[in-house]
Amino acid sequence: MKYTNLTLVLLIIICGCKSSGKIAEKQNDKQDWVNYLFRNYIGEKPSASFIVIKEGKTLDCQSFGYADLENKVLANSQTNYRLGSVTKQFTAMGVLILINQGQLNYDTKLNEVITEFPDYGKEITIKDLLTHRSGLQPYNKLYPKDAEKQIVDKDVLNLLIAQDSLLFPANSKYKYSNSGYAILAIIIERISGRTFKDFMDKEIFNKIGMTNSTVYLNDLNIKNRAQGYKLNDTLYENNDQNTWSAIQGDGGIYSSVSDYLNWDRSLYDETLIKTELRNDAFSNWDKNGKNDQAGYGFGWHIKIKNNIKYLIHGGLTTGFRNFSLRIPSEKITIVIYTNISDYSYKDISNKGFALASLYSDNKLPMPIDLAIEREISNNGSENISKYYNELTTNKNKYEINPKDLTSLGFVYKRKKEDESCLNIFNLVIEKFPDYFGGYYGLAQYYKAEENNQKAIQYYKIVTELGTSNDQFQINYSKKMIKQLSE
Repeated sequence: MKYTNLTLVLLIIICGCKSSGKIAEKQNDKQDWVNYLFRNYIGEKPSASFIVIKEGKTLDCQSFGYADLENKVLANSQTNYRLGSVTKQFTAMGVLILINQGQLNYDTKLNEVITEFPDYGKEITIKDLLTHRSGLQPYNKLYPKDAEKQIVDKDVLNLLIAQDSLLFPANSKYKYSNSGYAILAIIIERISGRTFKDFMDKEIFNKIGMTNSTVYLNDLNIKNRAQGYKLNDTLYENNDQNTWSAIQGDGGIYSSVSDYLNWDRSLYDETLIKTELRNDAFSNWDKNGKNDQAGYGFGWHIKIKNNIKYLIHGGLTTGFRNFSLRIPSEKITIVIYTNISDYSYKDISNKGFALASLYSDNKLPMPIDLAIEREISNNGSENISKYYNELTTNKNKYEINPKDLTSLGFVYKRKKEDESCLNIFNLVIEKFPDYFGGYYGLAQYYKAEENNQKAIQYYKIVTELGTSNDQFQINYSKKMIKQLSE
C-alpha cells in the first residue's frame, strides 16, 4: 500500500520515554533544534525515535511519526526497529561473553569451530572476524541478485564454503564485512550449543533488562514492531523485507531506544564481561594488535576528535536507517532509530552529533554545516558568510569541516536551489581558498548549466589544488576539461 506524504504537521510524540505527548507552545532553543532535526519525520510519515543518555540516566527521549502506517500506529520509546549493523555491537558482545567464559579466545581459528570450512579460511581468527580483517568475500556478491529466496546465516556459511579463496590474506587489511558477522553468529551457536536468538536472549537481553529486544525470525511475532518504508516520489511504500534482512548476526536484532538505556549502562560495568575485554572492544585493532588510534574495534567504529574518543555505528537495512554514538569520557550516549532508509548516513549522523552538542551544553561541538543549513532554512542564504563569521567567533563550539560544507552545497544542487548552492560553494572558497571542494562544486554547477567556460575555469583549479586523496575528482576534472573544450 502507498501513503500520501502530507505537508502539514499532524503529530509529534515527545515521549521522554513516555508513550505520547504534544509540543509545548513555547519552545526553548533546544526543543526548537530537536524539531528542526526531526522535521522530516513529523506527520503521517515513517518514524524516528531517539534517546539521550547521560551518566546512565535519560536526559531526553522523543518519537515522531508512525511505526506502522498501515495500521496507524504511532512510534514511541518502546517501538522495535530492525537495527541493521547496529546489531554488530551485540553480536560482538556475544563473542566476548564466550571469551569471558573461557570457551573462545581471540586467536581461535575459524576452522577450529566450523570444521567443514575450507582450508582457505584456516588462518582466520575470531579477532579477524570481529575487526573486519578476515578477507571473507561479501555474501551479497555470491548470491544471485534475482534469487527470490530470503537467506539466513547458515546460507551465508554455505555460500562461503563453496568458495576457494579470500579477498586478501587474513589480517592483512581492513574491509568491512557483513559476511564475517554472519559467521560470528554461527560460531556463537556452535560454541554455546544454542540458537543465536536463544543465546542473545539469555546472555544479554534478559540479563540486563532489554525486555523489548529480540533477534529476528521470519515467523516471530515481534511486539511493538516498526515496519520499514521507502519514499517513492511523494508516496511512502512498505519496504520491510528483502533478500538479506533475515540474516541475524550482521543486522537482525530488533530493539527500542528505551532498551538501549540498559545496554548503555552495561557498557560501563562488568555485568556481561570483564572491563579488560570491554576496553578491547572500544580500541582499534590492526595487523600489529590493539592501539589507541581511530579505526575499528569489536562492533564499533572509533573516531578521535580533540582527544575525545567517539564510539560510533550506523545501521542501514531495507526500510531502516539507524545511528548509535557513545562518548565514554563524557558518559553521553545518543541513539537514533528510524523506519525509513532513504535519508543518508550523513543526515542521521549529523543529527546524532547535534544532539550530543545540545545535551552537553555545547561542550561537544555542533556540526557547522547543520547550523548553516538551519539558518538557510529559516532566513535564506543571502547573508550566509556573515552568519558563518558569527558562528566561528567561538570555534570550539562548532566542528568545522570544508568537506561537510561542500557536501551541503551539493544537497542544494540536487534540490535545484541554485542560490543556496552557489552561496555555499562560494563560502567554501572564501573560507578555505586552498581546498578544492568549493571550486569542484562550482565546476559541477556550471557544467549542469552548460556554461562550459566557467566550468572549465573551476575544473582547472581543482586539478591544481587536489591532493592524492582527491584523485577521483582530479581525474574527472581533467576529463571534463578535455570534453568541454572540444
